[in-house]
Amino acid sequence: MLVKENHSVILYTDEENIDLVKLKQDGVLTNKKGTFLHKDIIGKNYGSKIYDSACRNYIYVLKRTPEFIALSLKKKTQTLYEHDISFICLLCNALPNKKIIEAGTGTGCLTYALASCVLPKGIVHTFEYNEERYEEVRNEFSNFENVKNNIKFHHKDVINDSFVEFEPGEIDSVFLDMPNPWLCVPKIKEVLKERGVFVIFLPCIEQVYKIIDALEENQFCEIVTYELVNKSWEIMRNKGSSSGSKRVIHLNVDMANQTSDPLEEAKNSQAPIQGTNPMYRLRQKENKTHTGYLIFSKKQLSDEHEQMEIEMKGL
Repeated sequence: MLVKENHSVILYTDEENIDLVKLKQDGVLTNKKGTFLHKDIIGKNYGSKIYDSACRNYIYVLKRTPEFIALSLKKKTQTLYEHDISFICLLCNALPNKKIIEAGTGTGCLTYALASCVLPKGIVHTFEYNEERYEEVRNEFSNFENVKNNIKFHHKDVINDSFVEFEPGEIDSVFLDMPNPWLCVPKIKEVLKERGVFVIFLPCIEQVYKIIDALEENQFCEIVTYELVNKSWEIMRNKGSSSGSKRVIHLNVDMANQTSDPLEEAKNSQAPIQGTNPMYRLRQKENKTHTGYLIFSKKQLSDEHEQMEIEMKGL
């Protein structure tokens, strides 16, 4: 697929330098690798190497994905990271043609991910009370041709205003990332479908206690709190190790289930046994440890007997 003018694309330099750019014929991107002209990108295939004006260094032009959108927006204020975003989409049951409310648009990272999940006919209603941030994100999303028709932006304070846009029981799931979400619980309950999902992101455990009290008072059920801790590792080649095509055998086998001696098998094979001087080692990358807590809940059925039956069956 060819890159065209006015397309919003990802320009990938490395893990720490990922830019979301709308291409113009006279546009220019300057970074640590050099100066890259937009006209040299237009007409290329996605995945192509793009060389700088001095033809010394290169970057890649890639299609947008929810992950790349999140990474490219990290330079802005953001509390949600990729592992949180993917889990939120799972908890919200973000499936094609669903209707979802998000309050606290922020940078729009989660908005894009949710909208990508509910295609082709689903809608994400995203609410932002900060007018400057609302205008900025709405203008940015006007360039996202694949999802812009599946997102409706609302400039509104959901704590002080009601959800007059929706009929009772219209919404499949709701996600809140905002201060004092416990003040919104009765409003959320009104617009959610029965057995609809309500997910909240909170940074502090004291806030978790408050939201759980509010959920229980409003007859929400199946309340669970999650904390995601991301650990990333990279494989490093040891100094002095050969870079040839040698194979390495790792002898972490289940000895109880072995029908033959693994050491004997290794001796008879052409691969060297990994010993005290392995070719590679693992190193843990610098990770963000605590990002926040995710509270999951569901709206109870109005029929108490049916609700009890569902709980007994574990559905």
